[in-house]
Order: sequence, then structure tokens, then C-alpha cells
Amino acid sequence: MPVAVHDPVTDEIPGIEVELVAESAADPQLLLHRYMSREKNFLVKVPTPQRVYTMASKGPPAVSENTQRKYVITIVLITLLLNSTFASSVTSGASKAIRAHFGSSTIVTTLLISLFMVGFVIGPLFWAPMSEHVGRKYILLSSFTLYFIFSIACALAPSIGSLIAFRFLQGLSATCPIAVSGGVFADIYSDPIKRGRAVALFCGSTIMGSLSGPFIAGYISTSYLGWRWVFWLTAIFAGVTLMCTSLVLPETFRPILMMRRAQKLRKEGYNVVAAYELEAKDLKGVVLHVLMRPLRMLFKEIIVAAICLYVGFTYGLLYMFFQAYPVIFQQERGMSPGKGSLMLLPIGLGAVLTTVAHYMYDIRIQRLKAIPGKVVSMELERLPVTIVTAWFLPIGLFWLAWTSYNRIPFAITMIGGVFFGLGFTSLFIGFLNYATDCYKIYAASAHGIMSVTRSIIAASLPLFAPAMYDRLGVHWATTLWAFISLAMAPIPILFFKYGHILRKRSAFTSSLATQNL
Repeated sequence: MPVAVHDPVTDEIPGIEVELVAESAADPQLLLHRYMSREKNFLVKVPTPQRVYTMASKGPPAVSENTQRKYVITIVLITLLLNSTFASSVTSGASKAIRAHFGSSTIVTTLLISLFMVGFVIGPLFWAPMSEHVGRKYILLSSFTLYFIFSIACALAPSIGSLIAFRFLQGLSATCPIAVSGGVFADIYSDPIKRGRAVALFCGSTIMGSLSGPFIAGYISTSYLGWRWVFWLTAIFAGVTLMCTSLVLPETFRPILMMRRAQKLRKEGYNVVAAYELEAKDLKGVVLHVLMRPLRMLFKEIIVAAICLYVGFTYGLLYMFFQAYPVIFQQERGMSPGKGSLMLLPIGLGAVLTTVAHYMYDIRIQRLKAIPGKVVSMELERLPVTIVTAWFLPIGLFWLAWTSYNRIPFAITMIGGVFFGLGFTSLFIGFLNYATDCYKIYAASAHGIMSVTRSIIAASLPLFAPAMYDRLGVHWATTLWAFISLAMAPIPILFFKYGHILRKRSAFTSSLATQNL
């Protein structure tokens, strides 16, 4: 292992500190590659057999210190997310009109959601790690261009089969903002408090997009416009967002920025190369070291695996509700598709309340950090609100299960959605912030595999939800989910108590700690 020592001899490249690496290996180029592959935020001098230089720089800021610019990037990411989540649930409100137009069955139209979610399963395995290989901006713009194209294709679909196929491709491309945004937040916000607030707004927007889809589609599909305008609206929204994103979103991934800086310095006559340029770019290296990273995190990182299981289950419940709410409020109470979709709005109210709760807790944590000598752990910073609100998830499910009788006013039944929104959104905010803090530059891979697992569950539950509710009834089917969520509620408590131990045993977090990242 090379030992870095200060060397007063420098090439006087502005803004770069030069260190001399004591060298004893026979092949300095090989040792340099091994040493530098642990940290991409370096510029290095092209080595000679006698001396190897590392120019240890934190590099240019990924984004200007202008706070307003960071806010603009956050708004862009939230808008991209709203596109994705709106499209994921939009066919729920238009399914009746689509069935009437094509003469298809309920199971077939259910595939419009399930296969979209299958795209959510596959996409992050590619988008998330590739954003850590070629940069965030390129991946986001490429994927969203495809999403825009497939949204138009859905609006023009001539048959139910082609519509299902286009929905899968639409989901495949729409998942990129969900998988990559966590990495962008880690890039632009060095302050955990500000990053936590940005992630809280981002997670709150997740549920807003999903809830607005059925509501808007329910009214459009039953109007003179028809169901195709549901997809035209999706395409228009995507086109405007794509144009704005291309104009204001910069590259934020630091290794790519360091590579560009090295290229500029070489043009100015400095003999330097970015460590990122020394990495293998062959197909085998990309597959083994980049694309497989999310899967390695799933099977080797207990923190990632537990979050995937819990958040995946709650995400699946949300999409199951898009099948269960029509049974409860449309079939049982005779509401129209538009009015029945309005019953989902209390879930959004719960999301707003829990976002505010996390914001207020961040203020308290900031005051604690301001106390001299006060050390605040990741667990104390991210998990206490989630520990409390996780119990609202089973409360909301039990409430919905046993107030869904026709003799009980629908306004009473709707209150269960507030509790569900509180628990659902808080789990997203707490766990995604916690994962971002733990895995930092690898946050996109962690978020990517979380997106994959929750999408697998979200794609599966809607397929058998109608049959389950027909066989068990609304009351006992929802009660079953309530008991499962009750069994999972202690997971945040276990993280709070043992999270520091799990992080010490993690290969990823230990490596980041060693590199002071």
C-alpha cells in the first residue's frame, strides 16, 4: 500500500495540492492504477519509474456554491419525478374507458400498470450505475427523451397489445429520475441538513404524482376528450420538462468534472490525467464493476436489503390501492371514476404533513449540531421521525379495513388515507436520506436497487389484488396487509440501535470512510 507524504516540489498547477507517493513496487503504473481506483476525485501526474505524483484535490465544486442554482436543480429533479410517478398510475383512472374501447378484460388492463412497473424493475439496474460511469446529465436526458417518445407512442397505440408494449418501454425509461436523483443530491449538497430537506421534498412529490394520475385520468377519460388524451397530456408534460431540463441541468458527478478539468489542463500544457481516465472502459469492466454494483449492494449490504424489503412492501401497497379503492368507493358506493379517484387525496395530505414533520426535525438537529462538541450520528439525524410515523402505516390500513362499510360515511373511511400517507412518505424520506448519507457517491446505485425491488413488488401486487379482494373481501384482505406492516414497523428502531455497527461492517461505507468521502 503506498504511503502519501507531503512534497514541496509542485508543478504549480493552481488549486491543486501535490503529494509524493513513496513507491516500492516494480510497476509504478500498476500500483498507481490500484491506488487511484479507490478514489476518483484526483488528478494525477503521468508517472515515471522514479516518482509517482498524486495531485490530491477535492476538485471543482460539482455545482456552484450559488444556493439558488441548487434549488433550481432540485426543482428540475422533482419535476422529472412527477412525470414518472404520474405516468405510473395514470392508467388506473382510464382503465374503464380503455377496456370499453378495445373490448379487453380487467386483467389485461391491469397489465398497463404492472408492465410499466416491470420497466421500473429493469431500468434502475442500468440507469443508476451508468450515471456513476458516464455522468448524471447524459443519462437523465437520454432516458427522458425515450420516455417522451414512448408517451407519444402510447397515445397513438392502435391495439391493446401495442399499448401494453409501449407502457413497458415507457416505464423502462421513466424510472431514471427515481434511480439517479439520489446521486445528484449527494453531488450538490455537502450539508446533510440541506440534502435531507431536498430529499424530503423529493419523496413527498413521489406520492403526489402517483395520486394525481388516477384523479386526472378519471375525468379526462370520461369526457369528450377520451382516454388517448390522458397519454397526450403525459407527452406534453414530458416534452416541456425535457426542454427545461436540457437548458438548466448541469453535470454534477465529480469524477466526470475532474476528467474535464484534466483535459483542459492538458491543453494548457500540464502533464496530468484524471484518475477516472485510468479506469478500465472495456465492456467486461463496465459490467463487472459498474452494472453489478447495485446487485452487490443488495446481497452484501444489510442496510440496503432491509430498506428494499420494507420500502418495497409499502410501495406495493400504494399501487395495490389503485386497484382496491375502485372496489371500495366505485363498486361498493357507486362513485364515478373521477370522484372515486378523489378518495386517494387524503394520502397526499398525509405526505404533506410528514414532509413538514421531517423539515421541523431537521431544524432541531441543526440546533444540536451548533452546540460545541456535540456529535450527531446518522441514525439520530435521519431516523427518529420515521420510528414514530412507521406505526401510522398499519393504523391507516386497519382504519381503511374496518370503516369501509357502506353504512359508514365515506369521509370517515378517507381518514385512513391520511395515516397511510404519513407512514408511507416518512419511510421514503427517512430511509432514502439514511442510504444517501451512508453510501454518498454510490447513493445512485443504492437508490437504484431500492427502486428495482419496490417496483417488483409494485408490479406484482396489482395483479392479484382484485382476486384477493373478491375472495377475502375488503375488510380481511386489507387487514392482512395491516398485520404484515405491523410486523415490519420495528425495522427503523433496529436501524437506530444497530445502524452504526452495520455501517462499520459494510465494505462500501468503510471504503468511503477510509477515503474521507
